[in-house]
Amino acid sequence: MSELTLTAGGGGAVTEYTPPPVGEHKAILVDIILSKGEQTKFGVKDLLFFYFELEAKMEDGRPFLVRKKFTNSLNEKSNLYKFLTKWRGKPFEPGEEFNLRSMLGVCCVLELEEFRPEGEDKVVVYVDRARKLAKKDWIKPSGEYDGDKARERIEAKKEENNSAQPAVTTAPKPAPKADPDPFTDPGEVEDDVPF
Repeated sequence: MSELTLTAGGGGAVTEYTPPPVGEHKAILVDIILSKGEQTKFGVKDLLFFYFELEAKMEDGRPFLVRKKFTNSLNEKSNLYKFLTKWRGKPFEPGEEFNLRSMLGVCCVLELEEFRPEGEDKVVVYVDRARKLAKKDWIKPSGEYDGDKARERIEAKKEENNSAQPAVTTAPKPAPKADPDPFTDPGEVEDDVPF
């Protein structure tokens, strides 16, 4: 089974980040990155990063790029399961295998929402959900997305997070049964169509 097949049961000069406008946007999934062994508040997990290009453009003419992070799981309680079920318009059958690579190049309508973290001045815009988009309305990728740079940033952040965590000498406590608060870091939420 490939690393991106599941069974149901992110160079250059640093510039100021301009968040995309909130609301609904036509988008195309340009990349899925699997990052193994990420330190999370629920222990070490394999994470998936979905990168979408929006039809909306920044002032310099490039499309906005947004990402959404998931735990690599199609458990029916996972955020990935919920996200993909809404996007494709149907739930996964128990035991159904699903190759995430089949989603690359698929368009959707992304709903972006904003959140202001408590005690901070910045506003975070995050991907809330995706839904089907008629094929006649699909957009094309711009060619601006650089997957190598996205992978380098993810790897650097993973190393930074993993080195900041103390070594675990005892078994970690089990994760709480309740779903994690999605507002702890919108757009970076962790969780225990033609695709």
